[in-house]
Amino acid sequence: MEVPGRVWAEVDLGAVRHNVRTLRRRSRAPRLMAVVKADAYGHGAVPVARAALAGGADSLAVATAGEGAELRRAGIRAPVLVFGDLTPEGLRAAARERLAVSAHSVPSARRIAASGLDLEVHLKVDTGMNRWGLEPGEVGAALKALGRTPDGVYTHLACADSDPEATGRQLALFDSVLAAHPFGGALAHAANSAGTLWHPGSHYGCVRPGIALYGLHPAGDAGDPAAEGLRPALALKSYVAAVRRLEPGEGVSYGLTFRAPEPMLAATVPVGYADGYRRALSGRAEALIRGRRRPLLGRVSMDACVFAADREVRVGDEVVLLGEQGGGAVRAEELAARAGTINYEITTGLNPRRVERSYADVQGS
Repeated sequence: MEVPGRVWAEVDLGAVRHNVRTLRRRSRAPRLMAVVKADAYGHGAVPVARAALAGGADSLAVATAGEGAELRRAGIRAPVLVFGDLTPEGLRAAARERLAVSAHSVPSARRIAASGLDLEVHLKVDTGMNRWGLEPGEVGAALKALGRTPDGVYTHLACADSDPEATGRQLALFDSVLAAHPFGGALAHAANSAGTLWHPGSHYGCVRPGIALYGLHPAGDAGDPAAEGLRPALALKSYVAAVRRLEPGEGVSYGLTFRAPEPMLAATVPVGYADGYRRALSGRAEALIRGRRRPLLGRVSMDACVFAADREVRVGDEVVLLGEQGGGAVRAEELAARAGTINYEITTGLNPRRVERSYADVQGS
C-alpha cells in the first residue's frame, strides 16, 4: 500500500461537527464555547475550530494569546476567550487580535484596567479547583479594580466526571457569587465536558466542552464515548516496515524485555515515543494489523516499536495504533488506562512536527 508518511493522524471533521451537535442537544444553555486549546487537544486547532463553528459552536476558547492569534491568522472571526493569565505584552496581543481575556486575581484585574486597552474581560472565580481564579471574597475588590462590569464570569469544575457532591458544592458557591455581585448581563459559564453531559445545573448561559468535542470520554481513562453519543475524531496510523522471524529466547528492543517463547514473527513499525506513542505502553498495548489485534512486544523506542505478527502480515500493511480497522477498535481511553494516564494526554502528546495530519468527513456531518 502507498502510505502518506511513516506515521500519520487522520482527523474526521464530520465527527467533530456531530459531537458539537450532540453536546448542544444535551445542553440547556443557549450558547456553546468550543475549547480548542493545545492545538485542539492534538487534533489541529484551525480545522477543528472551523468544524466546531460549522457544527453550532458560538465561540472558541484557548489557553494563550498565541493560540488565539493562530485562529485569527487563519481568518476565524468568532469570539475567542483566552483562559490563561496574560502579561502586559500578552494583553496587547489580545487587543490586537480582538481576543477576550481572563482576570484571575485582583492584580490581573488591575493590570487589565491599567492597560487602557479595549478588551472583553471574563472574571475567573475559584470555587474549589485551587489553581486559577479569584477567591469568592476577592470578587468585589476585583470588580472595583476593573472599574466596570465584566463581560463574563466563570468557574471551572474540578471533578464533574467523578464526584457529584463536590461539583454541587462548587456550583452552590458559584451561585452565591453570582447573587452577591452586580454582574448585570455578564455571561456566566461553568460546564466543562462532564458538566455539559451530566450536570445540567452547571449550564448557565454557556457550556464550555473540550474533550467531548473530540469524541473522547470525560472520565479520561474509562468510559465508552459511544454511550454518550460521541464519535472519536482521530485515528493514529503507521505501517509495517519490516517482518522478521524470532527464534525461541530471542529478545526485542531495548533491554530485551520481551523474549520469544517459541518461533514467531514480529513486525517493526516506525512509530515511537518521539511521535507521541508513549513509552509507558511498552509491553502493554495492542495495534490493529489486517483487522486483528497484535500485542506490542517489548519497549517502545524513540522511533520504532515491534508488534507480534503472523504469516498474513506483509511489509506495507496499515497499522492502526488508535482508531478502527476491520471491525475492531483501539480507543484513546484504552491506551490511557494501559499507559497510566488520561485520554487527553494520548492525543495532545502527538508531535505535530513528526505526525502528519489529514482531514476528511469520513463519518459525515
